[in-house]
Amino acid sequence: MIQVQSVKNYIHCLDKSFDHNEKLIRISQGMIELFPFNEVHLFRYSPLGYVVEGVVKINSEGVFYIGHVRDDIRNLPPIYNAVKKRKSIFISQCEFFEKYGCAYTNPNEQNEHLIVPISFSMNVIGYFVARECKKDFVCSEELLANTTLYGKLAGKLIESNIEGQSISCLSKRETEVIQRISWGESIKEMAVSMGISEFTVKDYIKSVIKKLEVNNRVEAVAELLRRGLIS
Repeated sequence: MIQVQSVKNYIHCLDKSFDHNEKLIRISQGMIELFPFNEVHLFRYSPLGYVVEGVVKINSEGVFYIGHVRDDIRNLPPIYNAVKKRKSIFISQCEFFEKYGCAYTNPNEQNEHLIVPISFSMNVIGYFVARECKKDFVCSEELLANTTLYGKLAGKLIESNIEGQSISCLSKRETEVIQRISWGESIKEMAVSMGISEFTVKDYIKSVIKKLEVNNRVEAVAELLRRGLIS
């Protein structure tokens, strides 16, 4: 079984290099390299509208972009449950139909999988769905704990990358504000975590809306998510 230190070492190595998109691919590959799965799907999540969107799928055949996948997380009870608890949850083959319903069941595939929330602080910004379990797989409490830790460390890595970059015409602070809005943070929470006043946060939001030529903060988040410029 993978050890906690191996999980920490893997994330630490990623923190030293690679751009944002490459990090997203590498942290997804880590779910295969460190844990007993042959395929992993990475999704971004925004509590604004409960929207989930596909990012990449990785397996032995390569890396595939799945930006066409979009859903309301409330249609996916096991995933919604994992996100709310911020803990990994395993869904067995026999549980799949009961928990998801026939719309998501494919009789030609192995439907058992592990859901791993990607979180930063109290906010879930995405999740992994790891599937195609390796031979003699057994889900243990240790596996659930280690994958939960992996999701938290991955979230910190993604957040640290976003915090230091600017997007097109937006300043670094404006970028950070929109990213935090997509994670569901309130103006008050952003003011405290960023060390600025609530008035300044509101000013950044107004500036972003104007620069992006959108009508409100929700459209600003949606536009940057569509471009793949925030997670």
